[in-house]
Amino acid sequence: MSDSTSHPSAPRTPLNAQALLSQVVTPGGLWTSLEVADSVESSNVTLVQLASAGGVSGTVLVAEEQTAGRGRHERSWSAPKYTSVMVSVLVRPAVEPARWGWVPLLTALAVVDALGQFGVSATVKWPNDVLAGHRKIAGVLCEVVPAPGGSAIVAGWGINVDQVADELPADTATSVRMEGGRVDRPALLVGVLAAWESWYLRWAADDGRLVTTYTRYSSTLGQDVRLHLPDGGQLEGRATRVDAGGGLVVQVEGREHVVAAADVVHLRHEAN
Repeated sequence: MSDSTSHPSAPRTPLNAQALLSQVVTPGGLWTSLEVADSVESSNVTLVQLASAGGVSGTVLVAEEQTAGRGRHERSWSAPKYTSVMVSVLVRPAVEPARWGWVPLLTALAVVDALGQFGVSATVKWPNDVLAGHRKIAGVLCEVVPAPGGSAIVAGWGINVDQVADELPADTATSVRMEGGRVDRPALLVGVLAAWESWYLRWAADDGRLVTTYTRYSSTLGQDVRLHLPDGGQLEGRATRVDAGGGLVVQVEGREHVVAAADVVHLRHEAN
């Protein structure tokens, strides 16, 4: 198991874009280009701008460092250079917009899939967190972008890989290194992009395995939850399922309430 308290003895090195390109962009595959940026304000911001200008579906942008990385509701996301897998992708789905709420969920599921290949058991916390145990190892941010020829989606995620405890923003966070997993950023990047493509294609085909697999790996469904809403209100009940649009169905006093990810500031699991 990796030592989670001391800093790695081996130097942290940048990703090799050319080596990654040949593994990620393949004939007939979803991905059309891959760029590794040494430092950007935000990979999502960069691709949102590209999408607005008519950027090509299948674009992948990897950031070694983000100077103004964002999570949901403009929360910040930062990490020491060369310690994470931070990726944004641009796609133009041929799927009815009513189902687009599943994109952050399939993104989280792809991260869980990839982490499992590197020795880290993880779960998905609706709508945008990936947890190892009770600590956050990855976060997701997806945005719909009005664009020429129809709207696009920019899906972004960041995975804590090589950080030790004092490099993380809170004691509620963890990393692949801290969980004793295999620390290999290039391989993890290739793995998570392959998993994302697989789940995206299943979602586009309305494959029922997406729902059943998400349910299996959910740490939210079947739990009592408290949802903090943008107006300052709260909703408490039992999370029972995710609907066709990606909304969380919460049962409150015998009645079902459907809550979209955009309508939730924070979700807490309540003690049973």
